[in-house]
Amino acid sequence: MENTIALPRYESTAGGLNYKVLAVVALFVVGLLLSIEATAGTGGAAFTSIWTEISGWADGVPGKIITLLAFFAALFNVMKQNYYLAVGAFIGGMLLSQSVQIINIFLTGTV
Repeated sequence: MENTIALPRYESTAGGLNYKVLAVVALFVVGLLLSIEATAGTGGAAFTSIWTEISGWADGVPGKIITLLAFFAALFNVMKQNYYLAVGAFIGGMLLSQSVQIINIFLTGTV
């Protein structure tokens, strides 16, 4: 009696389709077909009135009310020795007061 090890037999895939290569080629073709020139819109006049209203709220009385309410809520928590909320309210108020300028910087960015 001999001890032999039977090695697994692999069939040759040279004659058949390799599905991984076929999938990569199909994804490439679909990506090539779907790649069209993207252009940024230059209009946006329809949203001008909405932007004016929202920026007026951020800079005007509603923004100041939100900032004061957040700061007073943070002052209540300072009595509980939680200073993080006070700092967060201060930073949030500063961001709210400068939000229009920050958004305008993002919208007018050029490459």
